[in-house]
This record gives sequence, structure tokens and C-alpha cells, in this order.
Amino acid sequence: GSGGGGGGVDGYNDDTDTAHEEYKQQMEAIAAEFLERKYDPIIMDRMNHKCISSNANYMTRRMSLQLLSTILLSRSNFNVMMKYISSSQNLVTILCLLRDPSPHITLDAFQVFKIFVANPGKPPEVVKILFDNKVKLIKYLSGLHKEREGSDEQYRDEKGLVIATLEGLELES
Repeated sequence: GSGGGGGGVDGYNDDTDTAHEEYKQQMEAIAAEFLERKYDPIIMDRMNHKCISSNANYMTRRMSLQLLSTILLSRSNFNVMMKYISSSQNLVTILCLLRDPSPHITLDAFQVFKIFVANPGKPPEVVKILFDNKVKLIKYLSGLHKEREGSDEQYRDEKGLVIATLEGLELES
């Protein structure tokens, strides 16, 4: 009797994990489709104009920025991310948040800003804003959360990459 029961439990867990993973992927696909369909009312009107605007209170800005970063960095939201980072208006919004007095908000803003910089297909108006502010941005980013660089390798690497990308930025002639 009681010796062979373990395999059944493991098998059950495998099925549950698979079902959970499939469910999660389905939910992500539904959410991504919804965000794409409702991009303007959710991302532009609600997120940009209300939640992360300078008029919003600290907690609203902080939570909204974290949510925005999670949305943009989720693979299932690729189309939403591409639309977001192709907008010079969105870039200006994030640049303002990079200068926020709160270190938490500047760190969250950096997580979104790096996506704009890393985009290999930046539209000309985004390139122009980055290029026109290149020197100021590099100087500012160099000092941004310097205390993290010793302990947070990923942050240090990402910041280095963003700075290097900005340094190499050229305007198309």
C-alpha cells in the first residue's frame, strides 16, 4: 500500500502547473487585447493625464508608474509598448518624472525611460528630443541613484547601456 502514492501527487502538480500556465497566458492575451483596444482612454487619458501627471499625489504617481512599467515590459503587451514608446509626448512625460524630487519615482521613471532609449526603431521626433537633451541627460543619469550601483548589478548595467546609447545617438540627416 502506502509506498507508491508520491508519483500521483507529483503528476497532479504537473497538470496543475500546466493548466495554471495556460490560464495565465490566456488572461495575459485577453488583457493585452483589451489594452490595445482601449489604449487612448486607459494609457493616454487615465495614465498620462491623470495618474502620472504632476497634479497627481505621490502614491498615485508611484503606483501608476510601477503599473505602467509592468505593462510595457510584459511580452504580451508588445504592441502597446511599441505604441507608447513611439510617442514624443509620452517621452516628455517620463522625462519630467525622471526629475521628480522622490527617488522612488525617479527610479520607476528610469525603468520606463530605458525602453524609449533601447528602442532600435525610434521615430524621428523621439530621437530629436533625446538628441537635443543628450548632454543634460547623460550628466543627470550619471549621478542618478549612484548609491545603487554597488549593490544592484542590473541597474548599473542598464544605466551604463542607456548612457552609452545616448552618447552614440545621431540625428538622421
